[in-house]
Amino acid sequence: MIKKITHYLNKRYNRFYRRSRLYIIIDITLIAIVIILAALLLRLYAFQPEISLTPWTKPAPREEINLNNPPLDLNYEVNTTNIYWQEGVVLTLRLKNNSSQLLSDIKLSLISRSDSFSLSRLEFSTEQKTSLSGMEIKGFDLFLNELAPGTDREVNLLVKFKKENNNSRIITGRIDSEYKVLKQTIKESLDLTELRVASEISVNADAYYTSPQGDQLGTGPFPPIVSLPTSFWIFFQADTVADFNNFVMSGRLPNNVEYTGNQSLLAGKLNYNADARQIIWQVEKVSPDSGSYRAGFEVTLTPTEADINSYATLMTSIRFQSQDIFTGLTVSGNLPAIDTSLKKDVINSGDGLIQDLNSL
Repeated sequence: MIKKITHYLNKRYNRFYRRSRLYIIIDITLIAIVIILAALLLRLYAFQPEISLTPWTKPAPREEINLNNPPLDLNYEVNTTNIYWQEGVVLTLRLKNNSSQLLSDIKLSLISRSDSFSLSRLEFSTEQKTSLSGMEIKGFDLFLNELAPGTDREVNLLVKFKKENNNSRIITGRIDSEYKVLKQTIKESLDLTELRVASEISVNADAYYTSPQGDQLGTGPFPPIVSLPTSFWIFFQADTVADFNNFVMSGRLPNNVEYTGNQSLLAGKLNYNADARQIIWQVEKVSPDSGSYRAGFEVTLTPTEADINSYATLMTSIRFQSQDIFTGLTVSGNLPAIDTSLKKDVINSGDGLIQDLNSL
């Protein structure tokens, strides 16, 4: 083996190395490279790195959203379920983030599902005591920028309604919620409790000297004359689309007007309190099935000089109240004073200015 190597080297020396030293340098360089590569290969073979394959074979768990138990806990409360639709209702919303993630772009939409009542206005209630930071109302939508994990917010809203028709006295609605968590959009709906709406009573109080049919009801001069008595008939009337209990209507007579005791009743009873100078009409129950309820009574006016060239007052402080059976709420109101202008008297309307006897 050694002879073969020695023969190969002699042959290479005579053929290359004797002619030029460049070949010796090239061979030495190549041998060095081979030795270095061999040493690196041995070192690499002996190296045992601590490589973990866990991230590849078993990914880290990702938090998932349980739709049966959503991150946003939304509940509400109303100040009353029996309402006057003109006044609306205070709706208290409570929001809580039950997750470990931030909830953002929260939108709560108030929806009316009633054909008889629509939403007319949504605003922050004057009963609001906590901060409204990050909250905004647009139309019938409430917006909240974000809700941090484990935190909660409360807001009081005043909801106003518009009456569309008399078909129903129940308002139903819902809240549609929408928010983002973990780059996902969650949508939910929450039904609201029913609201029961108090009905209204149409009430009128008018004076006549001549009836709508043209019959003279009053006596004495007309237009009225100072110091001379003139009688008129005053009529109270009530109409309703719902049932009411304990309807009461009253009015006071000025000092120069007297109740004659003559009356005409279609329902209820009519009383006069002389000390208070008050006429009181009472009906135990008012129902739409019975049509209009009416009470008429006669009063006598004796004008004074202070009334000359003006319409003399026949009745003031006209009020009514009754209990709505459906809701239990009291419905009440006031009517303007009645005078000798006789606005509803077709024949004599506007002709009741008081005259001075000496000017006739």
